[in-house]
Amino acid sequence: MSTLDDVKREISSIVGLHKIKIQLEKIVEKIISAENDASYSFRVVPPKPFHMVFVGNTGTGKSTVARILGKLFYLSGALPSYDVIETGLRGKMKTGDGGILLVDIDERDLDSNKLEEIISVMDEEETSVIFAGNRMALNQSMKLNKELYKRFSASLLFDDFTCEELAMIIEKKMNDQGEDSPLRGFELDASCNTDNIAKVIAEESFEELRSQLNAYLVDQILLEAKTCLEKRVGSKPETTISLKDLGMGIGNATQIYKKLLCM
Repeated sequence: MSTLDDVKREISSIVGLHKIKIQLEKIVEKIISAENDASYSFRVVPPKPFHMVFVGNTGTGKSTVARILGKLFYLSGALPSYDVIETGLRGKMKTGDGGILLVDIDERDLDSNKLEEIISVMDEEETSVIFAGNRMALNQSMKLNKELYKRFSASLLFDDFTCEELAMIIEKKMNDQGEDSPLRGFELDASCNTDNIAKVIAEESFEELRSQLNAYLVDQILLEAKTCLEKRVGSKPETTISLKDLGMGIGNATQIYKKLLCM
């Protein structure tokens, strides 16, 4: 299980989301204050779990923040588990099992019966429920069930990532590759700095697509850049992705999603 210091490092490593990071850091300060009180034998009452709304487009970091909140709520004693269960309104509903239930709200899947099920979970006081989606979908869900909005205590706004922030996410992903990453062993060359990557993103993609996908674009961009590198070098054992490879990868990924989303 992560310690409070581990969670603080997670928060500091988040790209963008400056206002949300400040709110997370305030929660950390409250936990530290409670721990100090407990060390002096002051009576500390664990906070009750509360429910939240995350407003933002796809790929803006809502799942990442939910996982951090799960750890913070667990460390503060508000929840018996730090697990985050992600679910939607389509198909069988999942429950939070004492952790966080992150519900993806899509206006195409709104179901009044499913919303009633979620309200039942919220009223059990053992799970923190987070509704996540764009503003239109969330507003429609609140209109469909008038009891929902009364149960939410806080709302966080997730802004779209800028080109510079997407560039930073690309750099971070290349520096923090897991063992199962298809990019393991590959690296960006020296020309692929934040400013240059951001410039190429602005040139090779368009704002409407970036707004719809945000960080979800990154994996496809890097896979396409890797493919461009492999085509360029042929059978040579080259593993360094150039700025040109990355630019072509951004362009290819843009075209793929443009067709998929009928844009």
